[in-house]
Amino acid sequence: MSHPDIEEVLPVTPLQEGLYFEWLYRDGEEGSYVLQDTREFEGPLDADRLRNAVTAVCNRHPSLRAGFWMRPKTGQLMQVTVKGVEPTLRTVDLTGVEAARRGAELTTLLAGEMRRGFDLVKPPLLRSVLVRLTAEHHVLALTYHHILLDGWSSSLLLEQVIEGYDQRLTPAEAPTVPSPYRAYGEWLAGQDRAPAEVAWRDYLSGVGVCRCVAPVKVGNTAFVARHLRRRMDRETTERLRGCARVNSLTLNTLVQTAWGLLLGRFCGSDDVVIGKTVAGRPAELSGSDRMMGMFANTVPARIRLDPAEPVRQLCVRQQNEQSQLARYEYMGLGTLQKLCGQRNLFDTGFAFQNLPAMARQSGRRDDGLRITPGGDNTPHYPLALTAFLDGDELTTRLTYAGGLFDETLMETVASALIPLLARIADDPDLRVGEVDGFDAGDLSRPEEDVADTRREEAAEVPTAKVAGALIGLLADILGVPEARLGPHDDFFDLGGGSLEAAHLSIQVRRTLGLELTVRQIFDHPVIADMAQACAEGGLALD
Repeated sequence: MSHPDIEEVLPVTPLQEGLYFEWLYRDGEEGSYVLQDTREFEGPLDADRLRNAVTAVCNRHPSLRAGFWMRPKTGQLMQVTVKGVEPTLRTVDLTGVEAARRGAELTTLLAGEMRRGFDLVKPPLLRSVLVRLTAEHHVLALTYHHILLDGWSSSLLLEQVIEGYDQRLTPAEAPTVPSPYRAYGEWLAGQDRAPAEVAWRDYLSGVGVCRCVAPVKVGNTAFVARHLRRRMDRETTERLRGCARVNSLTLNTLVQTAWGLLLGRFCGSDDVVIGKTVAGRPAELSGSDRMMGMFANTVPARIRLDPAEPVRQLCVRQQNEQSQLARYEYMGLGTLQKLCGQRNLFDTGFAFQNLPAMARQSGRRDDGLRITPGGDNTPHYPLALTAFLDGDELTTRLTYAGGLFDETLMETVASALIPLLARIADDPDLRVGEVDGFDAGDLSRPEEDVADTRREEAAEVPTAKVAGALIGLLADILGVPEARLGPHDDFFDLGGGSLEAAHLSIQVRRTLGLELTVRQIFDHPVIADMAQACAEGGLALD
């Protein structure tokens, strides 16, 4: 691609590759992977000062002006920063709305910002809106595509906006970024992946087919999220932290292990794999904690349950295994799934949040302004647990896909974790097999629902000409001799993944004049079925 105002071209991170694929898969579906963070202002607020601060901070960080392009010839995904592109602060005045209806109007407005989505090719992938509810009550919402920012970065962004507001920063006065995001791309490119692959292959050896908590057929379907919060009281939280200190464990390990125990019980499995969100900010990269961009990654966390093993020992084993892999947490999920020969390792997410201090701070300031953080973003799995310390109390948030799970069952699951953690705090030598008392029903699915649904016999090739053209493209993209390919071959068995699917979709459109979406490739991976999908879309071959 070419653009007169290109500032720099950078490689993408593994998670950005995955998010780009999801965007292609959903074919521009509204709201896909769009997140929103808010700050509520009560007191005297200068809207012009805040607007200047938003513009100045966005100018300061080139990564906030990025768009994403895939090179047609190579299929390489690149992050391209463009000059002269800046998010602007839109203002909406709701003071004329009847007071009783303002809350509903605000909710509708913010939901509309989420649904609008983004075109990843066209920066900026960040929007900001300031809503005036009364003369001294405002809400600032930053809406962005997740490919642009991780949770830590979005907290930094809002923190710097508030600092810029206090400093009366103007766009022309924005200081230079001390640690540009490009440094992370250089660090990532310099990593030796060979030992990482060995370590992950060993860790995932013998892992079975994903024991899904949701039906396979839901795929990447978007659902309305439901959030269930639970809070551990201060005294019990301190006992749990004491248990962690005595056993040289982290709260992260304790909560993650307890979550694995619950999932194992509810799903009827002794080998649980969950998707763990990691910060991805290498300690050896100076200033990485202040960089803005996408560093986070999602990697498998495997929890193997032995009924005779004490929970304390299980936690220690979990922490040791994961600490050995910490240096390799930059590996992409698609690569890890190929290493263990599984297309799907999990459909359950987990995150223990340690955000910048200001991200959770609330209170009245010297200038009379009270700033309160808010917003619950939706994880990208049917079921996900987020945990964090809110002051001196451990808080958990269970997020699940509305309409997919029984609400009573989800209430029970959400409520089971805190008592289990309290029991572990008081008796860490409790054996895994003694974890009982949970009568929540069964989250597990019949084996046929989670089995590989690929067809054993491909259908008769409907259009030999199209299938032959696809074979030629696949041979080039996957590096497989064309003579070895046939209409009954499976895209995934040949080594295809998300980026290869995106590359194939582009090449089919460019060279054959046909339409073959990423979703169609994943739903119909057999070459003959791809040809059928093309035929149904209308042939353009001579």
